[in-house]
Amino acid sequence: MRSKVMLSGLIVMVCSLALATAAFCEGGKFSDIVDAKSTLCYPLELTFKRPSGVLKTSFAPVKFSHGQHASVACVTCHHMWDGKGEIQGCAEAGCHDNLKERQEATSYFRAFHDKNADNSCLGCHMKLNVERKAKGQKPLSVAPCSNNGCHVAAK
Repeated sequence: MRSKVMLSGLIVMVCSLALATAAFCEGGKFSDIVDAKSTLCYPLELTFKRPSGVLKTSFAPVKFSHGQHASVACVTCHHMWDGKGEIQGCAEAGCHDNLKERQEATSYFRAFHDKNADNSCLGCHMKLNVERKAKGQKPLSVAPCSNNGCHVAAK
């Protein structure tokens, strides 16, 4: 009986800590009673919405998990970040702000789809697939684009 009570208490503490951490993101609005002012976290799960001006596609929006990418240094993807200030979006001026031309180095499309860049989703996943294949592991689904690990088709 005592061990069940201790286990229950531990579970409540862990859940409380997780919720408290999630509730203290800068400017976060998580409920009517929480108006967070401090930064202790980042969005764990998010969906990329195409900025207006990006060429339209029929592919599903990409859902992304920071938790699944915890082993990747933040500055790998957020390559313009100084490690101190606020992280800006990919389409901000001076980063991947070319919304029309897909093949330009500064294009929004290439931020995610450059096969030869370690800081691109596709480039990183393709490199990871080479490593996974060498270890005999199943590769990450990167093709076809219409229903892969990134653009998951609606069921």
